[in-house]
Amino acid sequence: MNVPRDGALHPGPDLAPAAAGRDVPDAGDEQALVERARTGHDDAFEELVRRYRNDVFSLAYRYVHNREEAWDLSQDVFVKAHRSLRRFRGDAKFKTWLLRITANHSKDFLKKRRLDTVPYNDALEAPGAASVAGPDRAYEAQELGQLIQAALDTLSHKHRTAFVLREFEGLSYEEMAGVMGCSVGTVMSRLHHARRKLRNRLTRMGVAQGAHDE
Repeated sequence: MNVPRDGALHPGPDLAPAAAGRDVPDAGDEQALVERARTGHDDAFEELVRRYRNDVFSLAYRYVHNREEAWDLSQDVFVKAHRSLRRFRGDAKFKTWLLRITANHSKDFLKKRRLDTVPYNDALEAPGAASVAGPDRAYEAQELGQLIQAALDTLSHKHRTAFVLREFEGLSYEEMAGVMGCSVGTVMSRLHHARRKLRNRLTRMGVAQGAHDE
């Protein structure tokens, strides 16, 4: 992905969306890259894009369930980040800042159109997901996935974000707080309510047992 000075993003030949990377860059190295990018060194911003493009794509995909739309959202996120670099104060990690932009941009996107339902087997084949062996198991996984996705879509944005960041993206409570712009205590509360609401919804769907309606 090349980032010229006009802020436009262009996919490079190696830029097929992939699974979210879990390697944590050296903090000092990252800060140096951010500072270089802020002073107009596009090669530094390209490196930041390379490091975090998969995390951004993965989170966007969890919201829209469509590869092309998630890719477009990822492009938009990096354009916004490139244009807003001078306002990045470094109070949070650069990755946290990016995911916050991603979550907010995805929320705005979903406000503009009704989310189309897509087969959950596509979500299972999202970057980093293991394929399901056998047609019977594939069908069962697809059916279950559709029910889970339908339940997730009934949650409020703040509760769904908490659940996705924790269960799908594997972020720590501190990282979640940075992305969501709230305290760790608020994160834990939202996650608790998200899990309870999701469990209740799945129970009503006949998927889970032992939950009680609120």
